Amino acid sequence: MPAPSIRPVRGLALALVLAGGPACGGDDDANLPVAEAASLPPRPGAARQSQDELARAGVDALLASPSPATLLAVLGQGHLVARALLGRHTLKYTAEFSLAPVEAVRPAVDTPVLSTQKVVDELELQWGAGPEEPVRFYLSQHTDQHRGREVMVLDEKAYTRLLHRGWHVRPLDADLHQRWLDEAQRSVHDVVELAAPALAVAAAEEGDTVRVTLSLAEAGARVPVPQGAAPGREWREKAEITAIEGTLTLERATGLWQTAEVRIGYGVRDEQGRALVGETHLTGTAARTPELQIQAPEHVLPLPERVRYESERRRLLDGLAGT
Repeated sequence: MPAPSIRPVRGLALALVLAGGPACGGDDDANLPVAEAASLPPRPGAARQSQDELARAGVDALLASPSPATLLAVLGQGHLVARALLGRHTLKYTAEFSLAPVEAVRPAVDTPVLSTQKVVDELELQWGAGPEEPVRFYLSQHTDQHRGREVMVLDEKAYTRLLHRGWHVRPLDADLHQRWLDEAQRSVHDVVELAAPALAVAAAEEGDTVRVTLSLAEAGARVPVPQGAAPGREWREKAEITAIEGTLTLERATGLWQTAEVRIGYGVRDEQGRALVGETHLTGTAARTPELQIQAPEHVLPLPERVRYESERRRLLDGLAGT
């Protein structure tokens, strides 16, 4: 098994892949279930009521039976649900990842070099639309490796900027941004999922919030958790979780996380059998900001694009030529 390279857990760094062009669907898109048409339109506010009920049911289940599975179910809510329940809000996190050899290894010919790796990933999301309003948000993500980008979506336009460069704009012609928003919202879920095989969960209601405490479970008290489909699943299954500590606060009415600090230690071996120790540390905050307003950047240029000859032919011939 190759040593796991340092890259954030699923969802913590996908916003670094910016919309340089329109998104394209993969094989998974063809397998998505197709919603059946409803015979009657939903009542006004019915969708919101259903989301409220489902969110509260998830929190009730967590309080009644605290476990990795019930906690992950609450934390797994996507951004579409979060923005419907919260309206305008902000979300920030800092995630640190490190991986180091247990013993120093002298470099040898034809043998992979084993060295200490570390990445610090920071994200800020500002959601500036109320329920049922058009998409308006600003998202910034960068690492300490001098890689970072920004994206803003306003009025059906997508603005993007590479680190230390100017803003570019293009029409919003894809929904790839929804994936970035979901993965920002699920950042806490993804770190907790890493710890799940050895996780002990305690939850207590404190007024309008729920306080969740995370710790390392005794070997005989660990509860099996269904395996997800997150990237890096192979090395996770062989990793030994050695330390877990953390505290989360959830909004009682919605189950959405408000603050998080989670630290996980683990051991793993590379394909040469050499031992490594890793650590993941995430801190984050999320809060309603009813007065948040997002303005388009100044000094914006159109995004440079290559000529797509098929599209150009159709435009010039105005549909007269066959395809």
